[in-house]
Amino acid sequence: MLVVALVALGAIAFSYWQGQNAYDSVAQEVFEPPADIEGAALADITVDWDKLKAINPDTVGWVYIPGTAVNYPIVHTTDDEKYLTTDFNGQQTWGATYGSIFLSAANAADFSDANNIVYGHHLNNGSMFAAITGFDNADQFNAHRTAYILTPQGNFKLRTFSLVHVAADDPLAQTAFASDEERTAYLQDKIDRSVVAASGVPSPADIAHMFAFATCDNLPSDGRYVLFSYIEESTVPNVAAVGGTDAALDPDAAAAVGDASKEIAA
Repeated sequence: MLVVALVALGAIAFSYWQGQNAYDSVAQEVFEPPADIEGAALADITVDWDKLKAINPDTVGWVYIPGTAVNYPIVHTTDDEKYLTTDFNGQQTWGATYGSIFLSAANAADFSDANNIVYGHHLNNGSMFAAITGFDNADQFNAHRTAYILTPQGNFKLRTFSLVHVAADDPLAQTAFASDEERTAYLQDKIDRSVVAASGVPSPADIAHMFAFATCDNLPSDGRYVLFSYIEESTVPNVAAVGGTDAALDPDAAAAVGDASKEIAA
């Protein structure tokens, strides 16, 4: 029995190494963050989109949170189940289930919705979106307030403002809002429920376009951590940072509520 257990542990350890190595190889080929990314012009932060799309045509973006392991391609399809267990190279993952970082099927592939929801697994080796769960520590949260979403259309520099810890069935996966008032109420709720107190948060009325990063908590309660951010700077046409107008909000849009209970589990 001991031998069997050791073999099983070895296989799982290998699957962790294999999974992360595959993503590291992709990153080395297509994206090299500037040494001083804060000082770099947002438009000069580049990804080799041709190479990425040659590997996986479902590619829509890249997510990078400096100082963490979050440095991955983002995919998008009409079926969220696909990339729960399929990695960026199209391989079914086993042991350590890496899957892929993916934009919700309820979202537009160009990140033009008022709320863009990006899902990723919480792996026990600290990879994928595991770092987000550590942001419930105020020092960790405040040390990593900046995130980047890079796309073929342009780039977003984001500022995080809330981390909520919710049950799997919490109805937070709303991608569009029928009015400014509905959007503002949604944002205020996320600020009120944040497990950390963020400084310098703009008025919810000034946040017209946001990004949410969701992952499992890996606890018996099977909850979710969701990190919310607003646009601090953008090179994407017709998308303004906080305080400006934003084409993502359609006053006539119906509220599109997604299923917040997606199986984002390691």
